[in-house]
Amino acid sequence: MRAPQCLHDLTLDAEPCAGPYPPQGFWPVAEGALGNGDLFGLYWPLGREAEPPVVCEMFHDEGRMVFSHSSLDAFVRWLDAGGGWDGDDEDRDPPEHEVADADSPLLLVERAQRHVQAGAPAEAIVLLEDACSRFPELQRAWAMLAGQQMRLGQHAAAVASARAAVLANWAFGIPEPGVLRILRAADAAGDPVLAMAQQMGFAFGGAKTNPDYAVMQACIERCWEAGDTMAALRLSQNRCYALSAETVSFQQREGFDLACWQSDFVAQCQSALQDDRQHM
Repeated sequence: MRAPQCLHDLTLDAEPCAGPYPPQGFWPVAEGALGNGDLFGLYWPLGREAEPPVVCEMFHDEGRMVFSHSSLDAFVRWLDAGGGWDGDDEDRDPPEHEVADADSPLLLVERAQRHVQAGAPAEAIVLLEDACSRFPELQRAWAMLAGQQMRLGQHAAAVASARAAVLANWAFGIPEPGVLRILRAADAAGDPVLAMAQQMGFAFGGAKTNPDYAVMQACIERCWEAGDTMAALRLSQNRCYALSAETVSFQQREGFDLACWQSDFVAQCQSALQDDRQHM
């Protein structure tokens, strides 16, 4: 993974996370931590190891990740402006500070939302395509993009965006119902990801068994066979993310071993991406 040009003397953990949550490619930073395990970190989206990282925030108790800043430089500007939490007063809420971050995809999503509300889907689509390009794991941007493409009758493009939403890292958001409706109405046409989406219930936890995991594993294997390495890696990451939140007894029934998955995923990333996502 490509290191930022300047680390600004920030305090990084000794090594990045092993995944799936926090995901591989997330490297925690001590500065700005909010306590209770919530913290910021450098993050390299899967497949973008040769690019500088963005900064994301981990919400430990909720098991989710949130995009924060487009670069380490923007994050440091936010810290210098008083952002984050210094821990001096446990009864005080952490301050919120706005700083310039012109490259943030969140700004594009906000602008796109205004166009959606104004009934201007074409203008929203341009912004959402840019947002998804900047940070391809922003599931809600893909979902909004697919919805606006459907409004204009761009069915093939909408299916492609909905497919990308399913493949985006679920730590940033489980696929939304609108995305699933688009995929379930599409012609799978030999695409294992579309076929998978049409078979799954996308409901996890609270059941003794769940056929979704077998469906996902079969799709992963088909993607490897077809040479669609990015889809295989993304789905493996998402399957493990969902499985790791299940009970221990459920995992045992599924034959799931987290340590084995972590080791295998590192090797698969090294083979497919020429980067094990464990080193800068």
